[in-house]
Amino acid sequence: MALTINKLAKLSGVSVRTLHHYDEIGLLKPAYYGDNGYRYYEEAELLQLQQILFYRELGIQLSDIKKILTSPDFD
Repeated sequence: MALTINKLAKLSGVSVRTLHHYDEIGLLKPAYYGDNGYRYYEEAELLQLQQILFYRELGIQLSDIKKILTSPDFD
């Protein structure tokens, strides 16, 4: 199951621009880029976005969220 960035944006309630920003800062990378240049997201990225949105709801800054999610102790 691969989702385009537009489908992921609609499903998650965040904007395409937000997803582009998350990709640019390395917070949420797509599973792969298609030959057409489109970003495609799979289940792992969807679950990671869910965690990002959870931490954002708590008011945690993106740089801190990235540290949390990339920490070797994170589970």
